Amino acid sequence: MSSLSLNLASPTDRPSPMFAPQSVVKNSTVAFLVSLVGPGAGQFYCGKTSRGLWILAVFFPSLVATVYFTIELRAPEGQAYALFWGILFRITVFLYIFAFLDAFFTAREMTAGTDAFIAESPRVAAILNLLTRGFGYFYLGQRTLGFAVFVGLGIFQRAVLQSMTSVPGAAAELLMEFILIGLAVHAYEIARKHEREILATVQLPATAPVSAGLPAAVPVTLALILSAAYLALIMVGLFMPDYSHVEQSAVPVSRDAQGSVYMNSELGVNFRVPNSWTVTHDEPTYFAVAIRSDHVCSMDLRPIAWTPLLGLDAYKGQIAYQLSKQPRVAARVLSDQPTVLSTLPARDILLSVKQGEALLIEHDVIARKGLTLYILGTYSLANDDGTEAAPSCSSDLRFVREHLVLPH
Repeated sequence: MSSLSLNLASPTDRPSPMFAPQSVVKNSTVAFLVSLVGPGAGQFYCGKTSRGLWILAVFFPSLVATVYFTIELRAPEGQAYALFWGILFRITVFLYIFAFLDAFFTAREMTAGTDAFIAESPRVAAILNLLTRGFGYFYLGQRTLGFAVFVGLGIFQRAVLQSMTSVPGAAAELLMEFILIGLAVHAYEIARKHEREILATVQLPATAPVSAGLPAAVPVTLALILSAAYLALIMVGLFMPDYSHVEQSAVPVSRDAQGSVYMNSELGVNFRVPNSWTVTHDEPTYFAVAIRSDHVCSMDLRPIAWTPLLGLDAYKGQIAYQLSKQPRVAARVLSDQPTVLSTLPARDILLSVKQGEALLIEHDVIARKGLTLYILGTYSLANDDGTEAAPSCSSDLRFVREHLVLPH
């Protein structure tokens, strides 16, 4: 009697199905270069039409708006646009970096034949988390995590960062950047783990096709340089001086045969006024205020923190704008000429200011050193025809300018 035996393999002994990749050769250098010229073009080259379209739809409007708000920052009311400029500039920079990195590595993946097996791109997940509050998790199907991060970060920004009044705004902004970078890295790792699991089922050839072109170090290095430059721009805010209260605790005002001398050794500022002038330094946002005994002419010197984004030209519009907002004041800019103030390149802005019945001739001489704008304001009463009521004011104010010393 013969016996029939069946040899049934256990499920764990059965080989997993393997899939062969289908290579679509793409030149990663071409993808990289066309993305540098037009973000989204590299995705079109690689056949990623929908990805290229959303890059185009977001990047170019953001770029145009960033340029517009950069120009508006120089306007008198430009500070009102600073928040919009920051948001749009951030989107423009990081989406530009994403576009050329994604195009380069997509071309490589298509050449290797692995692109078809990548359901959720780690790079897309990362950029979504970097530019939003957790949308990369929604893209990966992690909806609970995405919702928690979206709500949690909103609460953190409002309840924690805005309550930290002792922390500079730039520090809070930098902290948020690193939080978002951390979320981007986390989303990237989740997608990469899923990608590795899928690619473990792919039967890769012994010699995989290699995309012709530049080494990966080139686009990665460029991305790191641009990212570092962006973060450095934020960090500039950490070093902006605080002139809400000018340090005057050890400032002597002395008098000699030539007049009164103000000397702020800590901030490197000093000047001299003629004998008939009186100097005070009790205004918190000024170095000093001086007035002649007949009250016909006066001057003041003050510093303000000035962003590197703005030049001296932007200050002229702000002066006129501020004067226009004052009640019963009619002012106009008469001239704006280059000059020198304490060896620093400067602008001499001449204004005619009428306040009530009084007509003033105002000179605002502005010079920049680092992140500080130094403003020497001189004022003299004028006749109805615009001439100085006391011509001697000009010689006194010229004396002050000649004896002014600013940090070099």
